[in-house]
Amino acid sequence: MTEQALNSGELELIQRRINDEDYLHAAIQRLALVLSNEIMDIAMEGGRNERQRKKRK
Repeated sequence: MTEQALNSGELELIQRRINDEDYLHAAIQRLALVLSNEIMDIAMEGGRNERQRKKRK
């Protein structure tokens, strides 16, 4: 989308969504879920690596 110019209809739709409190709330929730899942994946991978290191000693 960044390479293509937004037409006025798309821009208007985005502006309406940004001004819609329910849409923003849902978008924030989705972002929080994605970030939480990413953090948990990183933590789980780190935890597995730590257990493997301890077993080698």
